Amino acid sequence: MIQILHFNLRQFDTDELVAEVEKRNRLKLLLPWLESRIHEGCVEPATHNALAKIYIDSNNNPERFLRENQFYDSRVVGKYCEKRDPHLACVAYERGQCDQELIRVCNENSLFKTEARYLVRRKEPELWVEALNDENA
Repeated sequence: MIQILHFNLRQFDTDELVAEVEKRNRLKLLLPWLESRIHEGCVEPATHNALAKIYIDSNNNPERFLRENQFYDSRVVGKYCEKRDPHLACVAYERGQCDQELIRVCNENSLFKTEARYLVRRKEPELWVEALNDENA
């Protein structure tokens, strides 16, 4: 039965499958299949995005996953984290150098130390100008 399930799941577009399962709040059901795909060497961002969402929701070392995994889409996962855990959104955005998103999340959630550390590491004067803009206050 499990082999049939694995065979049939391979025929679906991962983005579509994840979207449908996510609508029903059942993403965790895909965990074994997603992990098996990762172990098979799958580097498809949709697979890694879905796995990141599950780890974030289940609090299964999400920060470690976000820092070490190189295949997820930083904007997709960062957006997913914004309301759940802004700190994790910053980790995802930092990894992908999503400057505007990180600055916005830091300002909206008063994560000024995180923002300052990021700006110092990036060493981009334009980012400082954007971060210090009066509209961001």
